[in-house]
Amino acid sequence: MAQWTFLTNHAHVLLCVAANPQILLRDVATLVGVTERAAQRIVSELEQEGYLTRERVGRRNTYRLNDAVNSIGLGML
Repeated sequence: MAQWTFLTNHAHVLLCVAANPQILLRDVATLVGVTERAAQRIVSELEQEGYLTRERVGRRNTYRLNDAVNSIGLGML
């Protein structure tokens, strides 16, 4: 039987970033069940649409959800 969920992959990525702003995209991909390239594309789309910002810190990225996303409580998960 196939597994399904009410949440899109974009929502799953937002939840991962909300839970751990320093998460590696490799880990996001594993948790969401997509390829690493798909996780990169989703993060780029979320950034372009203003849901999150990405800041380079050394060799790693840190992600921050925007205020509107935080106001619905994703940052509390």
